[in-house]
Amino acid sequence: MLSLAMTDGHASTSLLRASYPFVMLGSILLYSAVVVCALFVWHFYYARRSRQRAFEVLGWIEGLLSGHGHVAGVKWQGPSSFDVPLRLRSNCFRNASLRVRFTSKELPLNWLMAKLKNVEETVVFEADLDWAPPFDLELQCYRVFARTRKDLPADAPGWDCEQTTPFVLTTRKSWQKEITGVITNLLSCPERPFRSIAFRRESPHFVAALALESIAPASPCRTEIFNSLRELATGASAPQI
Repeated sequence: MLSLAMTDGHASTSLLRASYPFVMLGSILLYSAVVVCALFVWHFYYARRSRQRAFEVLGWIEGLLSGHGHVAGVKWQGPSSFDVPLRLRSNCFRNASLRVRFTSKELPLNWLMAKLKNVEETVVFEADLDWAPPFDLELQCYRVFARTRKDLPADAPGWDCEQTTPFVLTTRKSWQKEITGVITNLLSCPERPFRSIAFRRESPHFVAALALESIAPASPCRTEIFNSLRELATGASAPQI
């Protein structure tokens, strides 16, 4: 009887050992299915949110174009970016469009990287001009805030801020008169909402990037954006005689 009991115990142990890989495989498959379902739900939710946000931003753009033109369509370039062709009344711009870029949230890793890098949502204006600029120029606009400690929040109460005169850092020894006009027009913009500005000999001749928040209804610089764009483009586009 003792020998039989030992034999049965040994058989049970062997059976458990034999079934262990199948149990582990089943657990791995179950966890994998849960992760895949969670990723699918995450992707579906944020893809839907992007579409809803796009409709909201299109309303901002329509309000921004009031008196200047209207939206001619929407072309999605990806889950978080889309192009908006424009029909403008101004004769200054040809083939104008806006490209809107949201923070990519369709995958958790993309959302985390964007959060860590503090990626800004942007809107980019692109257009051809009546006359191609006789130069290639790229301008990057930076705003620097000085504080005694890095961990002090800039929006905390008790700050006394003073705005200094803008200045330009350049690698050019001499400028063409058209470039001087562009810089002057840029510095004359009250809010200077542009993150970057580019003039090119090739199409698109004029590209200007702004923070998406700058075209929101509550933005103080919203009403002057198109006037600023037109002034910048006019200073760079002129017939070459």
